[in-house]
Amino acid sequence: MKKKKSHPILRVVWISFLVSVLISVSIMFMANDVFALVGGEKDEITVVIPENADGKEVSSILAKNGLVRFPFLYRLYGNFRNWNDEYLTGEFTLNHAMGYDELRYMLSPKKGVRLQQKITIPEGFTTDEIIDLFVSEGIGTRDGFIEAIENGDFGYDFLENIPENEGRTYRLDGYLFPDTYFVYSDSSETEILTKLLSNFNRKFDENLRAEAKRRGYTVDEILCLASVIESEAYYRSDMTSISSVFHNRLENRGFPYLQSDATVKYAKETAGNGENLTADDLDTIESPYNTYKNKGLPPGAICSPGQEAIMAAIYPADTDYYYFVSASDKSTIFSRTYAEHLRAVAKLRQ
Repeated sequence: MKKKKSHPILRVVWISFLVSVLISVSIMFMANDVFALVGGEKDEITVVIPENADGKEVSSILAKNGLVRFPFLYRLYGNFRNWNDEYLTGEFTLNHAMGYDELRYMLSPKKGVRLQQKITIPEGFTTDEIIDLFVSEGIGTRDGFIEAIENGDFGYDFLENIPENEGRTYRLDGYLFPDTYFVYSDSSETEILTKLLSNFNRKFDENLRAEAKRRGYTVDEILCLASVIESEAYYRSDMTSISSVFHNRLENRGFPYLQSDATVKYAKETAGNGENLTADDLDTIESPYNTYKNKGLPPGAICSPGQEAIMAAIYPADTDYYYFVSASDKSTIFSRTYAEHLRAVAKLRQ
């Protein structure tokens, strides 16, 4: 018995129906993307819009953060709505419940909007240099920053454990994390410092704090050590070995002094005695930061160390080095004994 063939008209009807369904579903998905018809999650997402970003770049950033599904549709809708390609620069807090118009409103220049500035704090900047950087950009005052640094209540547990060491320059030395920030031009000093400390809290996370504690160091001690490593190392590849020298000294009673030139240089600069370090300075400068005359770590960090210096302080290389000296090409030569160190120094002077 022959099978009955389906009628061509029925096949056309079915195909048309399926195509219509697919088109309808696609339109619904796109409409939901444009207008956020179905309520999305309101979890906050921070996006960074770079300087001079156009619609194509912005739509790509929004798509990568899951805020739009169809970046081409965002641009097409923008053309239909006669949006220009002007976008604000900086960090913006958005969420999935926002449609295209809301997203555009949040990112477009408006009257009365708080303007943001891009500020980059280099690794190794001192607290004074960080203060001067913000003040030079018209943000806050020097006295305002110092007052907030010394007395501000920022609510972080790690700040409660900062020791009140005699001679420490600033309470928050080492904690003002070096990075690129987008900040509001009219921010208060406390708002700025809160942003820097929040970043530090993310970067020096619970896992790193636990590891520091396991190795017998507090957060503040690691920051002191990391700041010295940051100041001594010209090449990042030398950081873990430089760290090993300081760890070896700290953990060996036969080497009570760190003997870091960087700490003496810092003491000289903060005293306003110039930047050029001499051999005599190592023995004559009276300061708790002079690690040739004072045992152990300095009373506070001598700069704001970056992530690599912090990691090097927590995870030093496994060496038996106790000395190092910098060569003319900025590389570091390590030695195990004082005699070996003297030979290295003599060879560099030839």
